[in-house]
Amino acid sequence: MVLISILLDLIALGGYFLVTASTTQPVFWLLTIVESIIVVILVGFFFSYRGKRRSRFYDPDIGARPYTIRFSILNFQVKCNDDNEFLIVV
Repeated sequence: MVLISILLDLIALGGYFLVTASTTQPVFWLLTIVESIIVVILVGFFFSYRGKRRSRFYDPDIGARPYTIRFSILNFQVKCNDDNEFLIVV
């Protein structure tokens, strides 16, 4: 699931390079549609994640158990793609 989300992120990055190379209106709308689909898929991955979400070690500095690396990657990608979709639409 995490590997698929990384691949989806690379597709979105390719879309951004496509828009910077060609700033026509159809390319922009294509990126908006593709990015919206990627965001929906990543949010679905985020909520259906079945692996461990928190590590088994307690961190006294933050007062909680931190997220695992896999869940952190998924969480970071969802947040970044949501922000990018918001900036594209606005």
